[in-house]
Amino acid sequence: MNLRILKTVYVETARRLPTPADDGTVRYSGNSYKIDLIAEGPVHPEYGWVVDYTDLKALFEPIRKQLDHQCLDDIPELRDSHEPREIEAWINSSLQPWPSWFAGVKVSFAVSPGFHPRRLPPDPRHELPARLAFTFFAAQSLPQLPEEHPCRKLHGHSYQVEIAAREDDELERIARLLFDRFDNRYLNNQPGLEQATSERIAARVWKTMLEEGLTPLCVVIQETPSNRCHYFGG
Repeated sequence: MNLRILKTVYVETARRLPTPADDGTVRYSGNSYKIDLIAEGPVHPEYGWVVDYTDLKALFEPIRKQLDHQCLDDIPELRDSHEPREIEAWINSSLQPWPSWFAGVKVSFAVSPGFHPRRLPPDPRHELPARLAFTFFAAQSLPQLPEEHPCRKLHGHSYQVEIAAREDDELERIARLLFDRFDNRYLNNQPGLEQATSERIAARVWKTMLEEGLTPLCVVIQETPSNRCHYFGG
């Protein structure tokens, strides 16, 4: 009996944009990538699995360190090569020779690029009203952190933003304004985001909503699938 198992890993990366800014400086954006590690084979007669997930994770760990919280263009083979299929080919080549149980990786964007607003229902568990959600893609760094902290390095995320306001019919307009302001940007260059934490991004979104005449109820910033910030003003 042959089986296939998958372990999913996410990496948060920055990438250089192909066209420079008007002043000639390099422009950056960011992406979260989903990487599925695949193993195939028969079930081990004693342990009952194809391979230990720990072994699958350990095989990928050196590659993860090269990608996660890094800039893709610092890897020579990925300079100006940021599409999932290009990253996938590089990973599969880098992991050669493969263990007998390994079947390669599949890489995709964690979230599809572009402006795709969608409605979310209320979340009573977290005291969140109905919201409008959208995603933008940006680079950032946290220079205030110690040298050894991974977030001090240039990296990036696919940020999910959720906004709610009393003026519900205005949300899509504000979402588009925010998307145009933040998407494919180096956030540290934005006023007030020199330290571009999720908390500061949430506060900046709230301020923008106020400036546009809305009465915000909440702002949610999700920078990774497991990290979220809920902001209620103040």
